[in-house]
Amino acid sequence: MPFNKLRAFFSKHRFAASNASHETALPYRIVTTCRSSEVAKLEELMRQLLSAYDVTYQGSAPAVQAHLTSITVEVMCSVRERGGLVQLVTRVAREISVRSVRWESIPQRSTRSAQAKSASCTAHATALPA
Repeated sequence: MPFNKLRAFFSKHRFAASNASHETALPYRIVTTCRSSEVAKLEELMRQLLSAYDVTYQGSAPAVQAHLTSITVEVMCSVRERGGLVQLVTRVAREISVRSVRWESIPQRSTRSAQAKSASCTAHATALPA
């Protein structure tokens, strides 16, 4: 009896699984701290590893210790491509000159883009006849 109710409910209310959420590019930041003498080598390695990604920012700045430099890279990638970022961070961490590597999502930017996208979808939905 309960299964009949569930079947009736789901036959009336069809849910379409959207692949758009998996293909949406989200912003991520990779911050690497390394020896200042090895910055050029590490930037070249990261450039090679990130060739398939949409790099939105790349820069370097002196770290707290005088002999270290922080390299910051911001990329856009989908959920499907996120495994590649994990491999990139793992590969960069193996370098002898690297002191630390971390990667993180950038929530402010992804929240704003999601709100803008939902607002445009709402405006589009209200324009369609019922």
